[in-house]
Amino acid sequence: MTHDAEPPRTLATVLALNRTVGVVLLSVLFFGLGEQLWNPFFPLYLKAKHDTATAEAAGSLGLAVLLAVGVYACLRNLFEAFCYVGGGQVTARLGDRGSLLLFGTLSIAGYLLFLSWEAPAAAIIATLLIVGWEPLSVPVTFTTVGSTVLQSGQGMAFALQSIQKRLPKIIGPLIAGFVLGAAVEHYQSKEIGQVVGLRWLVALSLLLALVSLAMQFRWMPHHEPPPAGLSAVQVVRQFHPTLRTLLLAEVFTRWCDWLVREFVVLYLLVRGVEPPYIGLLFALQNLTALATYLPIGRMTAVVGLQPFIGLTFVFFALFPLTLALVPDGNWLLLAFVVYGMREIGEPARKALITSLLPEPIRAQGVGLYWGIRSVAVCWSPLVGAFVWHAAGPQVLLYLAFGLGCIGAACFYLFCRSPESGSSGETGTAPVK
Repeated sequence: MTHDAEPPRTLATVLALNRTVGVVLLSVLFFGLGEQLWNPFFPLYLKAKHDTATAEAAGSLGLAVLLAVGVYACLRNLFEAFCYVGGGQVTARLGDRGSLLLFGTLSIAGYLLFLSWEAPAAAIIATLLIVGWEPLSVPVTFTTVGSTVLQSGQGMAFALQSIQKRLPKIIGPLIAGFVLGAAVEHYQSKEIGQVVGLRWLVALSLLLALVSLAMQFRWMPHHEPPPAGLSAVQVVRQFHPTLRTLLLAEVFTRWCDWLVREFVVLYLLVRGVEPPYIGLLFALQNLTALATYLPIGRMTAVVGLQPFIGLTFVFFALFPLTLALVPDGNWLLLAFVVYGMREIGEPARKALITSLLPEPIRAQGVGLYWGIRSVAVCWSPLVGAFVWHAAGPQVLLYLAFGLGCIGAACFYLFCRSPESGSSGETGTAPVK
């Protein structure tokens, strides 16, 4: 690529924006907001469906409720693994526009199933279809950024994408917490109010998904899909050694994460925290994450990717420890600030993965990377359910901290990003 003259430094240039990236970012925003209106409280929904009263003492939740949440989280990881791999294969064959439209249609089908069939098993199946949009669309995000944004701007592009993912996670839980609280007050019953309130939120999410799908159909540019790629085994064999080491470190860290992720809401409930305040805590977590993205996105071009990726591993380990140690009350805010700081290196990590995957195998490689990770960690929520039941939530949080420390150690000791992974001007010009 030649540069005859320095292009003007417009806001779109600084933010690494073009039409294709813009449509993908808006899709992430709308589908993400729809999911975050209800998904953080889905364990609450399962608990209410099992007619289990809110426990007041740690460890007093029944094994049936813990297993229901653990099985849901396990199935979600397995389904997401299938979606990551399948999303990479579909994107490699249909292109960005065709794959996004297909994935959005599947999500809408999930919303319709959730609203038309009230059985808990149907709700779990519907939820898997809905949350499948994100893992299915991840390869699209990487191929769009990788093919339309210069490598020096990819950290900023992924920072914007991370902001679009975090904004819904700030707004959604706040709205959901107050809607559920209002529904409980209206029906004078926690179980009925939580079930009905969550269904209201799912109906609103369906409307947002329909708007997003129409927007993709109208404005997403159509490009001819590339030729069929290599087999999954051939793609994995082409993984850079640094990418394999990063994947190993992530497996330990994601075990730390998924041991407790779906149980955080239940843990807060047994500590006496009400849903509106839980929504505020999740909003604080995501606001903290959002505040780091643009500054870090700019700084990666100066100091490289490695320091920020390492900090992400550290904060992943620190969250369960902080949650276990802080006293009740407003001290919980500190734990969720740490929760949000886990994302400080997310754009840098994605930029590194993009730089380590050649364009011909990027869509499939991204799907396989995330798919392998999801299969490796899918069992952690089931382990978490049994550890909570046998030893209590505090032991579960300390176990998660230990696994997070192993993941951080793997990264710092063995993962070194290539020099080309943090700088350079390779890539193609932005697509209009």
